[in-house]
Amino acid sequence: MSFWPFGQNLNHSDINKILDEYFQILHTLEKENPLVRKEALKFFSKIDTDSQNVSASISSVNLSGDETCSSLVLTKNIYFNKNTLYPTRSGGASGSSSTSGSPLSSENSSATDLNSEDISETTTPLNVSIKNLDNSFVDRLIIDSEFLNELTRQNSTLLDFICYGFFFDPITKEKVQNLDYLIDSLLAYVDEIPMEIAKTEKKEEVKIYATDEEKQTEEEQAEAANEELANEVPTSLSKATIISEALALDLWMLTDALIKNESYLSKLWSIIRHDGLDSESSSLVSIFLKINQNLLFSRTENYIAFICTNPNLVDEILDHIDVSMIMDFFLKIIATDRIESPTGVIQLVCDQKLIYKSLQFLDNTKYSSDVQSCSGDFLKALIGISANAPIDDIAIGPNSLTRELASNEAIDILIDIILNKRGYALDTAVSIVIELIRKNNSDYDQVNLLETTIIDNPPIDRDPIYLGYLLKKFSINLPNFLKIIVDIETDDSIPLRENQLHEKFKPLGFERFKIVELIAELLHCSNMGLMNSRKAEKIALKRDKYRKRANSYDVHHTLSNLSIRDKNSITTLTGSDSNDLKSNNDNSNDFNENDDTKAVKKPKTNNDPNINTSINASEEQEEVNEESDSSIEEIDESFEIPYINESQNMKLREYPTMGDLFKISLYDTQVMPQIMKLFLAHPWNNFWHNVIFDIIQQIFNGRMDFSYNSFLVYSLFNLKGSLQYMPPDVIAGIENIEDVNFAITTDFILKGYHDSFKFYETRKTNLGYMGHLVLVAEEIIKFSRLYKVELISPDIQEATVDKDWRYYSNDVLNETRIMYSKILGGGTYVDDGNGNIVPQLATDGTPEENMGIPSSDDQEFNTNFQEMKDGGELINVEALEEQLMLSTESDLHNKLREMLASQGQKQVDDRNAKNGVIILGPPPQEEEENNVDEDDDNHYAYDYDEPKGANEEYGS
Repeated sequence: MSFWPFGQNLNHSDINKILDEYFQILHTLEKENPLVRKEALKFFSKIDTDSQNVSASISSVNLSGDETCSSLVLTKNIYFNKNTLYPTRSGGASGSSSTSGSPLSSENSSATDLNSEDISETTTPLNVSIKNLDNSFVDRLIIDSEFLNELTRQNSTLLDFICYGFFFDPITKEKVQNLDYLIDSLLAYVDEIPMEIAKTEKKEEVKIYATDEEKQTEEEQAEAANEELANEVPTSLSKATIISEALALDLWMLTDALIKNESYLSKLWSIIRHDGLDSESSSLVSIFLKINQNLLFSRTENYIAFICTNPNLVDEILDHIDVSMIMDFFLKIIATDRIESPTGVIQLVCDQKLIYKSLQFLDNTKYSSDVQSCSGDFLKALIGISANAPIDDIAIGPNSLTRELASNEAIDILIDIILNKRGYALDTAVSIVIELIRKNNSDYDQVNLLETTIIDNPPIDRDPIYLGYLLKKFSINLPNFLKIIVDIETDDSIPLRENQLHEKFKPLGFERFKIVELIAELLHCSNMGLMNSRKAEKIALKRDKYRKRANSYDVHHTLSNLSIRDKNSITTLTGSDSNDLKSNNDNSNDFNENDDTKAVKKPKTNNDPNINTSINASEEQEEVNEESDSSIEEIDESFEIPYINESQNMKLREYPTMGDLFKISLYDTQVMPQIMKLFLAHPWNNFWHNVIFDIIQQIFNGRMDFSYNSFLVYSLFNLKGSLQYMPPDVIAGIENIEDVNFAITTDFILKGYHDSFKFYETRKTNLGYMGHLVLVAEEIIKFSRLYKVELISPDIQEATVDKDWRYYSNDVLNETRIMYSKILGGGTYVDDGNGNIVPQLATDGTPEENMGIPSSDDQEFNTNFQEMKDGGELINVEALEEQLMLSTESDLHNKLREMLASQGQKQVDDRNAKNGVIILGPPPQEEEENNVDEDDDNHYAYDYDEPKGANEEYGS
């Protein structure tokens, strides 16, 4: 609230007249009516108290000059005429009244003269009754065009009228507060808005054609419409909007009046239960949010204390699950419950089953995809602000809600949705699980379960979320997820589609994509440090038991306090000292009349010393001793070389970690070969290619010693050989076991490359997966150079030294790498950072390394490069461009075709030489010319063993 004396001349509006008329009637009635006098005294005493509080706060400000400070404080004080109790504020609307004896009477003379004309026009007759003090003053102010502007300027008299003013109901003769009437009017207008909108829609007519007569009278009709618009009575929507904007202003006096009256808050909250608030486009959404969000941000503690008294908070919010703005507002309410300043909101919504009620929307038969998407977005946003590594101001850290979402019960619900409900519910459920894993990576936990004890760090609801239960459940159900992929692939009812190349294909569908995306994220989860500890699950279970016991103690302690309080209340009613009742109620009172804020009772955390003393110390010490039991080995250093052997297999399967459990399930179900075959079968689905590459990259970058990840790598290189390490029941379930054969080098990389090469020969473009295929090949090469693969398995070494693979990795892939590393847009020049264009050359290393090309015997190139290294300034640009000729995909393809043809010729020559074959001379010149004229596609037809045009061997 402000008492600033400038900028409050209201001659341009009717607000001045309305307020003067109100106060004159009030002045007249307080002389004649004792009831009015009593209420007027209360009214002005509130204004006086409020003014003194504001003046005291202003006087405490250290201004530069003492004279300025005292003048500012004086002009902001309120003075009352002892005879009339008429409020006078400098520059205010009611400042025109005579204030004889007032210290500011001389200073306010100018303001009085300015408003004298208005006062004379609104002089109230002497024969007024209590009926004249009615609601008309509030109604007239609402429709005034300057009403909101004056409130925004913090017009003190207008604020006093709104917050403390009153009138008498003409029927019941009861006093009604102006603010109470304003809120009731808002609710009445809100009820009328839907009917008003319906009538407007019926009256709307669109004229498609206009006659000549209508065109001639167009100007007259426009003038009539403007005149009608000027005289139009404000609609219910416009009035409701004005009131809501007024109540949403961040003015201390106004928010204080609202927040201290629970009935006001209840009425304003009741808008959320209105039938008209049924969609994102509803005008009631903005009306509700403007007021309640302002109260949430300006009076957080008081507003949250009111929210926590609502037993149906979750149900009322979830009734509008499809209104994203309502859900965002709910998320902001939850975000007020922080570790450093708990409010109890999380526990409230947790008790009201927020998580389970939100998951119920994931049902294709009951709810539309939009509703399911909104529910999923809300849960993902909740997971986002509850991340274990806070990244923004709204983050609140792990809590009971996300712990409940990662519990066995919630995971069972999500798995059931994925397996049985399928469709859009599957998509949303998978997205929730993925977000839960990403935002609760145990590698970033602030409390390491493996390095703490229950005594040193008692479990609380804010502890990091343990994902072991989630990973275990999904590992067990991985075969069922794979079944979804297989069933869709063999479903003949799915219609074929045609792409732009007129190729028929069966779409992958978002269900299969989401399942594979889920597998990729679960693999991420299995690689977390905590998931690869044998003791982690045991420690997590014990901490969960402790946490439940501590929460039970909280409930028991609260119930005990309630029982004691009730007993004291009964004692007081029977005649005991009333001070006992007062002392017992001090901790539970809702509001204090002298305080600005509502007392909020902070919830007891689980690390309360009372809880710790309630638990037997010896029992806890026993648990700690069990946790440190040396019988549970974290890492078995006795693994054998090579790693892939039956002994290692049995050892890992006997007592697997959560991470190994998932990898074993991935190994036994043979997921990888099946999804990699779909990689090649759908060459244009880059989303699929990206997620498959992600999985392969994780496997090759995983742990290779005491982990089942090495077996996954082995299965990629030799699927048939990996069957020997599978359980008998798994092998028995494999159909056509003799046909099981897959190797990532030959059946994935080389096959994909050959198919793309042939496709380029006819279509002049590569297949869509080639970018990711090259990345996978790079991962294999990096893996084979990083590890001694013979120590993992001799079979892997055999695959990496295969002649076809070595030729591809050493020659073909090298040329491809050079091409793909070129600057986009081509050219051999770059900006040196100073605006100069210079050749793309480094000044150290070998010529081949600096140019990014293989070794060259070009003497001219080497000479030029050496001159540059020796300080020479002249560079033969033409020679450089010749060395970097591969500028397009076509250039690369032509060079690779020549290399393949040369490689095929070399194989034939070597075989002929070995067999003693006599090679004839070159063909006649005429035949060569004819061959040159042949079509390139036929002339360079690619055949790995017998390229066309090569000399064939013949017997000697």
